[in-house]
Amino acid sequence: MRKLLALVILAVVLCTASTVAASSGIGIGIKPNMQHSSPGKIVDYTIVVHNHDSVARSVALKIDAGDCNITWFEWTKTKVFVPAHSANSVSIRVTPGSDASGGTYEWSVATTDKSTSTTATLVVQGYDYACVSHVEGKGVFVIDKKVRSNTGGDAEQRFAVNVDKHFACKGEIEGFVSDEYLIEGASGDNPNFEQMSAVADYTRTAPGDFLYGDEKLRSSFVFGGTGAKIHEHYEVQEMDARFENINLHSTGDQRYKTELATINDFGGYLLIDARQSIPGFMHVKDREEFFGNFTVCKHLIFRRPDESIFDLP
Repeated sequence: MRKLLALVILAVVLCTASTVAASSGIGIGIKPNMQHSSPGKIVDYTIVVHNHDSVARSVALKIDAGDCNITWFEWTKTKVFVPAHSANSVSIRVTPGSDASGGTYEWSVATTDKSTSTTATLVVQGYDYACVSHVEGKGVFVIDKKVRSNTGGDAEQRFAVNVDKHFACKGEIEGFVSDEYLIEGASGDNPNFEQMSAVADYTRTAPGDFLYGDEKLRSSFVFGGTGAKIHEHYEVQEMDARFENINLHSTGDQRYKTELATINDFGGYLLIDARQSIPGFMHVKDREEFFGNFTVCKHLIFRRPDESIFDLP
């Protein structure tokens, strides 16, 4: 009996020692393991370093670009201090180039001694439509834009967007931006439609000069949208700065969401008219008008109720 007991104790000791040995050293993980992006869009990963040893370690890490371009990465080498029997993390931004092709890309991070490594995936979705407009200078310009997109009624995840824009400028402007991006089958955090507008330092150079902007976005509920309508209009004699971003999600992880974020520093007139209408469920109206010299900030989110609600008999 004593001999049997000694064998059992020895087996427990050996198993315990084996477990410690297996878990000793440095381990690496990447969160999230997979991300969705698009050309020029930044995504953030977190690299977690585990130290299973009984002494603190300064762990040197190195990026292996794999299928990606090495220029997409915020850094390629770094060090992380990790206390004993603990973990620490470091973030890394990955930005596919504006000319990146749609596809699935794998990359990895390893300790510089190559004792351990791990791999992550980046899915880049190409744009179905993209338009980038940048203007600066003195004189007159006029810009008109229309965007229409509507998936078929038999699509598993439907998407609809209707955009109209008109801009006119007479005077001197340091910078003007009007960009649109469309991904009909967006995945992850990618929006189906994104628009960005910006103005930097518009000034009149003669009596009668003006800067005019009119932007309308509609996402029809009937065609699978959020039921949101956003109308922004300005007629100004001065505009120190304007930044505006609208993201429309009908598919992907943020499905059924429309978001507006804008800041305006101006002298003149500004209208922000935002609405959402879902027959029988929701109606929201938010209209604001400003005459004078103001700094106006606005952040608005519209969400559509879960689709299953509308499947009830």
